[in-house]
Amino acid sequence: MAKRELRNGGEFNIVQCDLILSNGQLNNLKPALVGLTIFENINQYAITGTITIQDSYNLASYGPIIGQEYLKLKIATPGLSGGENIIDYSINPLMITAVDDRESIGNNIQATTMSFCSREFVINQRTRVKRTLVGSYSDIVQRMVESDLDSKKELYSEPSADKKKILSPNIKPFDVISIATKNAVSEKFNQSTYFFWERTSGFNFRSLGDMYSQTPKMTYEHTIAGTRNEKGVRDI
Repeated sequence: MAKRELRNGGEFNIVQCDLILSNGQLNNLKPALVGLTIFENINQYAITGTITIQDSYNLASYGPIIGQEYLKLKIATPGLSGGENIIDYSINPLMITAVDDRESIGNNIQATTMSFCSREFVINQRTRVKRTLVGSYSDIVQRMVESDLDSKKELYSEPSADKKKILSPNIKPFDVISIATKNAVSEKFNQSTYFFWERTSGFNFRSLGDMYSQTPKMTYEHTIAGTRNEKGVRDI
């Protein structure tokens, strides 16, 4: 088979898309996939999204689908290689949280839309932290992610200054992380501008100074539509 090349913005290849029902049955959704949206936000602690499938074999009758299913997902950008071009949730599956809509589209086929989120988001809802936490805020965040949220995902944590002692009053791990985000001061940049969020590549706890110090991946130039520069038409 010839290698598929990228033709349109936002195009992706489905490598794996398996739904594991609450009874343990695995269903391959790859042939039935109609739409997939993944939401990633610097102000959002966990990944969320929706998936729409063309359900021609009444998937709900096998489970049924009750919002406690695992979604193993792996997608890649056509024509590109490298880990940064692959979104892989085959080892750390996403979790279905709700069946948003079922609609008949004819010929005894239903279009089913489901919402999903990171596994850590569900664990956070079920976990409470009630103990004394000692260390820098970056150390405390790392402890919350690795121990309390039981996450095996990568964590980029920018070191924060000073040692702290926090008494967690029976609150969720993300609430502890929220306290750290508001109060942590960057050891390198001396700024209290931390953010905590999840990307498809893992979790991040870093300040604006650390983000601004990155080498730009692209540069934008302002021009007036329909005009040319001195060297002629720009190569976009």
